[in-house]
Amino acid sequence: MAEIRPDLDAVVAGLPGVMGVLKLEAEERKARITAKAALHVETGEFIAGLKIKRHAKGYAIVNEDPLAAHKNWGGFNHRANRHVDGIHAMEAALW
Repeated sequence: MAEIRPDLDAVVAGLPGVMGVLKLEAEERKARITAKAALHVETGEFIAGLKIKRHAKGYAIVNEDPLAAHKNWGGFNHRANRHVDGIHAMEAALW
């Protein structure tokens, strides 16, 4: 009689073919982030900080720029005493 393994999703997620497809998808999404961020380049640090990191069961797009969150989502600039809009480039990876 056949059995369904409770860890089947984890086994399939780690297969080489699946990892290859996941990496391609991560690279396409990183390209969308880069394209949107390129419209707002001042120093290039946001784009330079974009990296694709491999994990056991997939890939993640991260930004190693220490100010990435502020640049992406905006916030209050105390020196200018006003709110600064973010570029919202990371959201480009979601669609």
